[in-house]
Amino acid sequence: MRRPLPWLPTLGLILLHTAGHAQLKPDWTAATGPVDWMRITSAGALVVGTAEGLKGVDPKAGTVAWTVKELGGAPVDGYREVERTPFVSVAPNGHPEALFILEPFTGQVVFSSDAAGITNVTSTHFLYANEAIIVVGQDAGRKAVMACVDMGTGKVRWTKDDSFSRITACNSAGSDAILLSTLFFAYKLDSSTGAELWKRSPDPGFEKMSGMAALLDKGGANINLPGVHGVFLTTPHAPELCFMGMQTERRKETTDAQGKKTVTVTYSTFINAFRISDGSYAWAEPLRMPQQLGTLVPLQHGLLVGAGDNRSVDLLDYATGAGRWGKGGKGINVKGILAGAVEVDEHTLLTSTGSDGVVTLVDASGAEAWKKPVRLEGAVRRVALLGSAVLIASESELDMVELGTGLSRLEKPLQGGAGLLANGGGAFWALDARSGQLLRIDPADGTAKPVAVVQLGFEGKERPTQLEWTPQGLVASSDQNLALISPEGQLVYRRYHAAPRESGLTRALKYASAVRAAYYTAAFGYTSAAFGAASQSIQVQDAGSAAAKEVTGALSDVYGAGATAAAGATARFIQEANARFKASASTAETHYLMSEAEKGSYVLRALRKSDGAELGTVPLGRDRSPRYEVDAFTGSVYLATEKGVTVYH
Repeated sequence: MRRPLPWLPTLGLILLHTAGHAQLKPDWTAATGPVDWMRITSAGALVVGTAEGLKGVDPKAGTVAWTVKELGGAPVDGYREVERTPFVSVAPNGHPEALFILEPFTGQVVFSSDAAGITNVTSTHFLYANEAIIVVGQDAGRKAVMACVDMGTGKVRWTKDDSFSRITACNSAGSDAILLSTLFFAYKLDSSTGAELWKRSPDPGFEKMSGMAALLDKGGANINLPGVHGVFLTTPHAPELCFMGMQTERRKETTDAQGKKTVTVTYSTFINAFRISDGSYAWAEPLRMPQQLGTLVPLQHGLLVGAGDNRSVDLLDYATGAGRWGKGGKGINVKGILAGAVEVDEHTLLTSTGSDGVVTLVDASGAEAWKKPVRLEGAVRRVALLGSAVLIASESELDMVELGTGLSRLEKPLQGGAGLLANGGGAFWALDARSGQLLRIDPADGTAKPVAVVQLGFEGKERPTQLEWTPQGLVASSDQNLALISPEGQLVYRRYHAAPRESGLTRALKYASAVRAAYYTAAFGYTSAAFGAASQSIQVQDAGSAAAKEVTGALSDVYGAGATAAAGATARFIQEANARFKASASTAETHYLMSEAEKGSYVLRALRKSDGAELGTVPLGRDRSPRYEVDAFTGSVYLATEKGVTVYH
């Protein structure tokens, strides 16, 4: 959760040496007692670690909403926001093998390893349609075990032995059943009792050796099985089916005449489909590939399968498993290892990795629609369909190409990539880090109009790395520079500040940017799924994908019926997710940066982005690792004091 994406705006991690300014007035102080650490979740809940217990503070009222005394003194290293869930997990003080999972707005404990009798948890799977959590860990005898925990009560419904210790995926199959896969088998289980409804292997040959495969699954927690990997998925494009891929590895050792030994490794991948209703095979035979198991992407037109060790890509018919691309349906080759895909009407945009990011457009048969692919430095992070053109941004470069020909509408790719692409004011805006050229891109037809060459004059040998739209213009920034550019391309102001030496001073600023990045990535992934976002790392937009839309309907694909009904542990999360996602489409007015008020004394300075004016300061004292948190959405600063937590806004 702490890795910011390059196309998201960052909070200012810069140091200002200026005269003092009036302190901001605190809104409230929550009487939590002495604070060990704090965290703001991506949905806006404030979690506070104290010696008395783990506490939740209402961010609006400033009251202590709940306390879990069993987590008193819990270390911050044991805290984690569980990705793509409403929950956080915390390890108790002195017991890193134990685990609590909580809903942070209410403090509801949905799982306690002590209460469940399960420690050393290795994986958790949240099934919202079943109001259940599947947990894999160890029982009191240190034996691997899988348990189904009721999400509402925290009680264990049922357990399975170590045959289920190597779960590769877990999905809901309606409100009364679940689908899961181990290394060698796919299962359908009754969600209330755990009764086995069916069991299948993707390779029918393994059915004949089911006893041996079951033993390998059974000892999976303790046996190293090199080269054995599995993947399991369901898709709304084929709602009656589920799909499983399994990779195996074979090593052959040979000795030449001089006694030199050589080990040859070969891989085999099996992919098969099962009918969810009864587990019967949907295909006449599994697909067998002499390759590593790579990227699998469910698209509207079929299951996309990429190799992990070569350039092979296949598109399989969901119903039959027959290949739909290439001569005789035997697939095609791309210019690197398949990384992701975006569906564009009847075509598919394929992204692959290597020394560069390569983008290829293929038609319904898999034939390349462009004479040559588009090459950009770094992995592709953002794709926008703009009429007859497509905007493609990697980590380092940005290009605009004609959908029909693949020819660029720009003289050459812009430097800076996805980080220097902004959306607002009825247009896309792109800034070239190398030349300072600002482009206005019409979202209706993808025409790129040069606005001006902006002389930013960034100091410290820096180039801009982030571009952000505001009602006043475009905010460009780097680690030590901040500037505002008008929509006409005029430089309104520029600020340069040296960076602080003490990393502890900026930890909370970095964490706030990371939380915003992770949340925004997940939220946009939900809403862009209909357009074809195949990878969580690729943001996909088209003319109708307004960022401020409600996410409840799209979240139902992730959280099941519980999201639509706003029921159970997801209720408050869904409410806050909508508000936060709308906020993420706009820009907070305040930009915080670190400052040394006087020698050895530090403050956070609040700057107004519209004109760079200073609004006030938040005192941090002389501690080089102050305990404060910044909410990147609301602009609130939470500061630990002697009595508790004080908020500034």
